[in-house]
Amino acid sequence: MADVNRVKSLFVLNIIFFFTLIGPTKSLEVIRDSELEIFTNDIIEKLLVDSSIEAEDISIYFINSKQVNAFVTGGTNIFINTELIIQANDYREYTAVIAHELAHILGGHVFRTSEEISNISGKAMPIYLLGIIGLISGATEAGFAGVMVGQAAVTDTFTYYSRTQEAAADQKAVSIMCNSMIDASYLASFLEILEVSMPNIDSKVENYRSTHPSPENRINWIQLALNDYENCNFKKDEVLERRFNLLKAKLFGFTHSYDETKAVYGSKDDQDLYANAVSSYLNGDHKKSTENLKTLIENNKNNPFFKELIGEIFFVNQKYDQAVYYQRDAMNDLNLDNDIYMMMLGNYLLSTEEKEKVNESIGYLKKSIQINSRNAYSWYLLAKAYAYMDNISFANYATAERYFLIGEKMLSYDFASKAIKGIEENTPEWYRTYDLIEILKKEVSTNTN
Repeated sequence: MADVNRVKSLFVLNIIFFFTLIGPTKSLEVIRDSELEIFTNDIIEKLLVDSSIEAEDISIYFINSKQVNAFVTGGTNIFINTELIIQANDYREYTAVIAHELAHILGGHVFRTSEEISNISGKAMPIYLLGIIGLISGATEAGFAGVMVGQAAVTDTFTYYSRTQEAAADQKAVSIMCNSMIDASYLASFLEILEVSMPNIDSKVENYRSTHPSPENRINWIQLALNDYENCNFKKDEVLERRFNLLKAKLFGFTHSYDETKAVYGSKDDQDLYANAVSSYLNGDHKKSTENLKTLIENNKNNPFFKELIGEIFFVNQKYDQAVYYQRDAMNDLNLDNDIYMMMLGNYLLSTEEKEKVNESIGYLKKSIQINSRNAYSWYLLAKAYAYMDNISFANYATAERYFLIGEKMLSYDFASKAIKGIEENTPEWYRTYDLIEILKKEVSTNTN
């Protein structure tokens, strides 16, 4: 039982942290997960195939919340609550919500808030690594959020949409879906789910009903728009549906209790095994979770996400070679540059404390940062790896980058000033360190006067 509690404690300390909203009682827990991000990006690419903007122009943030909601801020930033995905019965309902939010972006709608998000695109967003346990092996976790996340101020109330904007967005969403050969009637069906599941919900609670006009009105708008698209009843994409059901199961296992998960996912289907593998993992039953995952891997030899999760279990149990093996296999199956996967492999190799593997980890962590330079935790791990290899100047440089991302300007300046003394001139690291010093010099000078 002590080991179970230790693992659960690691999960809480190393994984969960909060992106606090302005206001004493609210918090916004933003999560990152490769499976969730990749699936959603694939949907966005389908929806934007004939658009003037690219999928890369859209930033998606996922909120761990039991409230069903989605909203747009800052021009091209879409926020989606995990429970919205769980409540959708079909990938096309989830797609419809994304299409609706994209319609707001494409329409250039300006939303009313009590205060706009402050420079959200220029700051490192919080990173909650869904399912990665014990990322700091043996380290103290005090201030973990400060290590890994950027700081941003978000309003204490979500975006509220005007009736005109909502009608326009619903009609545009129908057009987007039909032109992408996706049945747009699923936008109406999702709203019908909300009407049934939340008929009397308090309008003061931020959710899809309180931040949008009533589902009844919106369904009418959607039906009117569908009249212009008589041949929009396209068939289901079975591959996307299977991926969506597995993703839903995973999210359910992570965000709902062990007993709830067993009750909802009680069969031996792949999605049920997946949900219970996740739930068992978080409940400390690693043996059961591993058994389920091995069955899933046997049945789905090219699914990277099952291998990722079993690798994490081996990592938590300090079986680093097995963790590295499964993470490499997952990356081969994914066949896609992904900053989280690069970071995970770098961390596993670093944790072995074998010089050759630590040196290899530096390459993966640098690739993670090349893909996503705002991944503050990759900078932390890179500093740790450099320090292990006695490259203190580069360790100081990586630490300066991390502190810059999380808004610790004085510390960033101090470490950059130390780093530049030992970095060879005219190298990329030297130029970047010099830039950091110049960027921070004025601000540091102001603060010390």
